Amino acid sequence: MMIKKITAFPERNGFLGAILLFFCVTHAFAFNTAGMSPLDDDQMRSVTGQGLIVSDKISGSALANPNAYSTPFEFYRIGLDGELQLNLNVSKLQLGCGGINDHLSGHAGCDIDIDYLSLMGRKGTDIGDPGSPFTLDRPYIEFAVKNDDSTTLREIAGIKIGAQSADGAISAGRRYYSNNAVNQENTAFATTCDTAAVTGSGVVGCHSGINSVSGFLGSELSLTMDIEARLLSIFTIRATGCTGRTSIGHDDCGNNLGDALFVDLAGTRMQTLGLQAAELKTNNLEFLGGNCGFFNPLACAAEAVMDTVFASLNTDLRNVHKLTFEEASDFFLSFQREPIAYPRYSKMTPIQELPPGAFDICATGNATPRCSSGYAVPANTGWWLNAPSVKLLDVYNPNADLGNRGIDEAIALLGAPGLLLEHPEFDLAPKQNCYGSTMFC
Repeated sequence: MMIKKITAFPERNGFLGAILLFFCVTHAFAFNTAGMSPLDDDQMRSVTGQGLIVSDKISGSALANPNAYSTPFEFYRIGLDGELQLNLNVSKLQLGCGGINDHLSGHAGCDIDIDYLSLMGRKGTDIGDPGSPFTLDRPYIEFAVKNDDSTTLREIAGIKIGAQSADGAISAGRRYYSNNAVNQENTAFATTCDTAAVTGSGVVGCHSGINSVSGFLGSELSLTMDIEARLLSIFTIRATGCTGRTSIGHDDCGNNLGDALFVDLAGTRMQTLGLQAAELKTNNLEFLGGNCGFFNPLACAAEAVMDTVFASLNTDLRNVHKLTFEEASDFFLSFQREPIAYPRYSKMTPIQELPPGAFDICATGNATPRCSSGYAVPANTGWWLNAPSVKLLDVYNPNADLGNRGIDEAIALLGAPGLLLEHPEFDLAPKQNCYGSTMFC
């Protein structure tokens, strides 16, 4: 890990500055040789101290819409009133392995398990250059204390490490193992790679990365797929489908807030990313078995009803090699012995905090209950990652070959929940983050 820079924010009073100021003015007699003299009370009131360290105490019932997971606790926070830039490479990250979550999640493993993790900067919604900084504004550590008013029963139930906001990208895993080669890092789901596969376990075998993650991800997603399928063994259809706001260029999806697709994900040891009943706008329809005409009524019927199709997506998280954070508020990593709803850094609700024009589910008519609470989504027992406003945009599948489809599957495309696609291949790849003499890549 390389810490690139720490920058102090001088615009507000700080705890350390006040202490230093108090020390200086009350011990000024020791520096008489420099011409210093004591200050009286009125003079001290007119002096403003600036410091790097800030501290705070927040009650579990003081903010908007507290809940059963916040009210039993008092929260003590200490942090840096500054900016931390870091560049980080980890070949294997595992947190919270074994324990009670083996039973809660239904399988043995780790709360967070990622192969070849890099934290780095970003370029728009893509991964940035090697060595670029992942930026944390006002990083801090926070303690959740239970029975705070009892000297005998007081205890720390959880610890949170976070920041007011995070800006940068996460790159994870490796891609494109040799055909039929054993994937040494990916043994839980598939062991061999099939480079010809476009869906299924053969695809997963070609990837490593996010094996499991526990946490809350307030995600914005967008997807474009160039689809090919053979319907009823009569004709082949080709089309481009999309959902969310995209920048691919040859689909019909827009790039405005109203086009955005938001998905809130929360769980313990999650291993897949699901998208239920996605409505895909289609264009560029081609019928290779004959275009619409008097002698081909089937093609005419398909063209009339397939301007919009539906699909449900289930993809292993190992296929997801990047996530970006665009000044994402309330980013933190925590561990706790029981579920805890930690206070948001700003003490405001997401709706109150959002800037005008923000691309976030809380800025839409589909706002979830978390959008009106001053507390984060409850963190489950064990390790937990809280990352609102995660972006996974312009996921592209240039060769979504759906194979031969029967009449029942063709009909499934026309309404929710749609045709289920399992582990499709995407044009997603991790980015090398070699810096200087590091041999991580």
